[in-house]
Amino acid sequence: MADRTRHIKKKQLRDISHKIRRVQLRMHNRKAKCYIPELLVELNSLFKQRESIRNGNVMRTPHIPRPQKICSVCNYRIDKGYHICKPKPSRPLQS
Repeated sequence: MADRTRHIKKKQLRDISHKIRRVQLRMHNRKAKCYIPELLVELNSLFKQRESIRNGNVMRTPHIPRPQKICSVCNYRIDKGYHICKPKPSRPLQS
């Protein structure tokens, strides 16, 4: 069975890859030479995050069922599509 969180993992990997690339570019900047140890720490943490996402250690969001819609006129449950109110059956008049 396919992974239900595959699209979420792909987005997270893409975002982390962009962050890694930005940090690597900052390390090549001539003015950032004094910040190399801090940038290495940041880069290592990003690599760890990427590996944990790749290995599938992502917290899965619990499935929350959506609340059912109730028609305000006839008090019936509204399913997919449009809703036509059904008249309530009337009782015959007793004399």
